[in-house]
Amino acid sequence: MSQAANQWPTAPHQCAGVILRDDQNCVLTVRQAYGLRLWGVPGGVIDPGETPHTAAVREALEEIGVHVELTGIIGTYLLTGGGWPDIQAYMFTANITAGTPRVVNEREIAALEWRSPADLPSPLLPDVAAALEDLRMGHAGAVRGVTRQLDLSRAPL
Repeated sequence: MSQAANQWPTAPHQCAGVILRDDQNCVLTVRQAYGLRLWGVPGGVIDPGETPHTAAVREALEEIGVHVELTGIIGTYLLTGGGWPDIQAYMFTANITAGTPRVVNEREIAALEWRSPADLPSPLLPDVAAALEDLRMGHAGAVRGVTRQLDLSRAPL
């Protein structure tokens, strides 16, 4: 048997994000300041040795300057296609416990907006779109694949 046949497939990259809602049920959206400048929610790559939970909390503080408490998991989404490696995304609901949302690092986040679920910005990251759909449908703990419809092959990782 060849060495290649003995190797397990590599694990996908992993990221975590938080969906924050205000009293009017508006969702805090952020626009990336890099690549295709897609809209999403606070979140990012899970660092080595970090859990999805701690990554989500850390990313909220680093990107929008707020402390959050996770209140639930909407789901996990395996993103495939679009010219990028596969990514396993963990999407959580959370409440702000301290701070006011603001752009902390302009190299990562270009803008933030509270948006009605009926009037979300575009283009929206596919894991965020899937999580918001699951949230709207009342699903919790979803586990599903999401095929990217955008060609991200020229966007930086």
